[in-house]
Amino acid sequence: MTASAPLPPGVSAADFNQALKEFAGVVGHDWVLTSEEDRHTYLDAFAPGDADKHACSAALAPTTAEEVQALVKIANRHRIPLWPVSTGRNLAYGGSAPVLRGSVVLDLKRMNRVLEVNNELGYALVEPGVNFFDLFEALQAQGGKLWISTPAPGWGSVIGNALEHGVGYTPYGVNANSICGMEVVLANGDVVRTGMGGVNPGGQEWQVFKYGYGPVWDLMFTQSNFGVVTKMGIWLLPEPEAVANFAISLPDMGDLPVMVDTLRPLRLDDTINAPYTITNPYRSIMDPMSAQGKTRSTIYKGPGCMPLDFVEQTLRSRGEGMWNVGFNLFDSDKGLDLREAKIRAAFDKVPGAKVKTMRWHRGEPLAGWMRVSPVLFPLAGVDWYGGPGGHINYAPVVAPIGSRIAEVYDMVYRRYVEFGFDCYCGFLNIGGRAIVVNPCTFFNREDAEMTRRARELARVLYKDGAAKGFGDYRAHISFMDDVADMYGYNDHAARRLGDKVKDALDPNGILAPGKQGLWGSAQRVHKGKPA
Repeated sequence: MTASAPLPPGVSAADFNQALKEFAGVVGHDWVLTSEEDRHTYLDAFAPGDADKHACSAALAPTTAEEVQALVKIANRHRIPLWPVSTGRNLAYGGSAPVLRGSVVLDLKRMNRVLEVNNELGYALVEPGVNFFDLFEALQAQGGKLWISTPAPGWGSVIGNALEHGVGYTPYGVNANSICGMEVVLANGDVVRTGMGGVNPGGQEWQVFKYGYGPVWDLMFTQSNFGVVTKMGIWLLPEPEAVANFAISLPDMGDLPVMVDTLRPLRLDDTINAPYTITNPYRSIMDPMSAQGKTRSTIYKGPGCMPLDFVEQTLRSRGEGMWNVGFNLFDSDKGLDLREAKIRAAFDKVPGAKVKTMRWHRGEPLAGWMRVSPVLFPLAGVDWYGGPGGHINYAPVVAPIGSRIAEVYDMVYRRYVEFGFDCYCGFLNIGGRAIVVNPCTFFNREDAEMTRRARELARVLYKDGAAKGFGDYRAHISFMDDVADMYGYNDHAARRLGDKVKDALDPNGILAPGKQGLWGSAQRVHKGKPA
């Protein structure tokens, strides 16, 4: 190890070096990564402050579940905390950096095989290092009969995205809902296959029925630190006959509640059969596609949050509304005709509403607006204030009631004005019956004062949300304890339950201590130190 590398907490240099030798005996010396250059690649690329506070001590890159088993057993003997990552590209949430400084990153990127694509049954079986581009290419090689539910951007891991409750834009929506059958290495090195995978020797049923016999474990391993997922089945969408894209705008700032209330019944009865995203006026200007690569200084040069009247004037000069929603529908042409008629009838009742549509048909080249092929363009927006940029997401889950959504947005907007940031905000329909209010705080990482304000704004928003009864659905590594604190019912009973499970499965606390605020007894002494 290099002299500047942080040691895992409570581990001596001698014991750590011995562990590194044993790790090398499993994966080879070339894949025990300890150089300054290697360790730097695992720092948080969008760190809202000093990235070194979440620096790793080393990284390991296995290629098989058997190697993961062996590494976990070594880590247990030496009390070395491991931070598993699939590809480490979830940049707005910490990338591949660990919560606990000095942890060893367990980098699963070399486990990158698409093990099976089953066109008859509509699923794939993949390893953690398979990203959405990899799976898309594998599906295209087999005729493109199955489609993935791609998030934005699409360069991350299929498994990692599903485990973190990521969202795509097909009817399958939240990718965790499409999980069917996992292989998991537990903290003691034992291997479990969930659902029908528990049948020995097993057949074709592992990826077609989630529930198996007895307790259902799959979702227990999402957003947790109870095991290392080494294989996962994912359900895929059979190619539809046609896809329709809808872009709907409303003209006035007061139209957010009516937008939400008009969409809600259409989503509940499945007229709209895939997630929608509502964008606020700031996002309409700042979005990478709208801004065409421009930074803020080329659009507005004043301090603080861009004045709302400037934003309104800019959008009106383009003939655009203040609130916009976009979504796709998946059906036959006749089915899309019926869906479109019902949507238009609903929005005909809203003064000033404009509805635009386009269609794709089977056999035509895939279009970017369909959101079924991976893209990277959303990353372009991160340098809004100049580079190198970063951003932090605030993401409370809110019931899709217009007045309630407007209340949260007003709270968020006032804070953005107070802290001097442009309020880029989307409202992502997630799980059919909920909306994630998702403002993104962009900042220039070379501007220490701006970065400090971004960090402070995040913590204020978490407290504001908790006071109103909201909870975030994801969190950056620097704020995982803050978000866990939002779930305070019965003296944080949910977190206490998680810690009990953690202690039972991982008594030494070696797997991802601090993830989602779960520390367990062995690592609780370190809680709060990385912040």
